[in-house]
Amino acid sequence: MSSAERISSSRANGAKSRGPKTGAGKQVSSRNAIRHGLLAQCVVLRNENEVDFDRIVSQFLGRFRCADDVEAGIVEEMAAAAWRLRRSWAIETSILNRALNPDSGDNEIDRIAGAFVEVAGASHVGLVHRYEARLHRMFQRALRNLAALRNLPSPEKVKLPNEPRFRKARPRP
Repeated sequence: MSSAERISSSRANGAKSRGPKTGAGKQVSSRNAIRHGLLAQCVVLRNENEVDFDRIVSQFLGRFRCADDVEAGIVEEMAAAAWRLRRSWAIETSILNRALNPDSGDNEIDRIAGAFVEVAGASHVGLVHRYEARLHRMFQRALRNLAALRNLPSPEKVKLPNEPRFRKARPRP
């Protein structure tokens, strides 16, 4: 048990901290919540920023404050789905930007509508939309699973139906 003086000193020292100042310090700090980095290796493409993905994972883990590794796995799944969903939005934006024709209308909405009409029937646009829908469902399913898991009683409090029942030892005379 800490003394009141020690607690007061720790609080005073903690209040002085303003976080990392250098770029290197900030990069190290941004990875504080990352335990192994395996997820970043399989979700982040070579041309994407792994630090940005790690920051998103850290934000999700901080927001949902996981009680154990099971919850952390579900939250990491949500972060991966969110990352991939953002990628699909970028792909869709790129497709529409390529189809924009500067001479296709009087205003920007007409230009965007023209680009949409041009690409709407293309199979790759349908693929991007299916991809987005799938990722949205993955995210929502993980969120529902996390909520359901948190509503379950803790494993220590649950007695399984086929769990052996031990008789209390009777004192011998």
